[in-house]
Amino acid sequence: MSNLAKLRERLSATEQSVVKGLWRPISACLDEDTGEFLNVGVMFEHGGKVEVRMLDSFERVKCLYGQRLDQASLMHLMVDIEETIRRNPADLPSELSETIRLGEPLFASGADAESVVDEFFLDVVTLGMPSDKTRNNNFRYRSNHKVRETLFEIMREKMALQAERIICTEPYTLKLPNSASIEVDIALLNERAAGAVVSAWYKSPMVVENNLLQASSDLLLITSNSDRKHASMSVLMPHEASGMSRLEFTKHQDTTRRLLDRYQKSGIDIIEAPSSDVLANSTIEWWEKVA
Repeated sequence: MSNLAKLRERLSATEQSVVKGLWRPISACLDEDTGEFLNVGVMFEHGGKVEVRMLDSFERVKCLYGQRLDQASLMHLMVDIEETIRRNPADLPSELSETIRLGEPLFASGADAESVVDEFFLDVVTLGMPSDKTRNNNFRYRSNHKVRETLFEIMREKMALQAERIICTEPYTLKLPNSASIEVDIALLNERAAGAVVSAWYKSPMVVENNLLQASSDLLLITSNSDRKHASMSVLMPHEASGMSRLEFTKHQDTTRRLLDRYQKSGIDIIEAPSSDVLANSTIEWWEKVA
């Protein structure tokens, strides 16, 4: 069955669907000298929410462009595109910039939003196919936004009204000693403590390092400019069976452990787990005992 036939089959099979919405391919011109637009992701808007999956493997990009493109820059571009779409999911234009486009919205449905996005991603983002067919390709990154969203849902379910007293869905305005103020993107906060929620579930050590550095910076900013003396960092950590190659996992662990050890010594309590439910339970326990 061709890819087009599979797409039509999914679009028409709505009897057992749970989630319905509109999907769009995300394309970008990675090399302005060539002017080529290639699919680099998929978005699915449903019920006022949006699910996004972006390219996180650049082996085929290297085959096309060689050393002309920097992998670190590409990874940051993918993260920036995803964050832009998540913050403004409704009424997105067809062109996000001169080099980033969205395809026409088409109806789609499925058991859940993530599975819908994954299926279309595998069909239309050919750059996401690994060049090494023997490699385990089950890895799927999880964004900071997605991890926060999942933890918030579990905390609201288990803590009820207590959760609403510490969950921050909008940036917190921190007043500085010089009477100025700054907005801080912190996930959990009350009068005594601050807590960051971080996804380390990326193949790229560069993205993981950036996420951890940003979280530690925000925590330090709050604890050093307020009466909050307790700080925690809840980190979703991949395990060996998450789908990375052995080399990828080793590089990931070297970067992550080095930073987490440093933060632990600086006074930040590190809470880590390989699943969102375990991470949420440990985070709840920390807040109930410490803060």
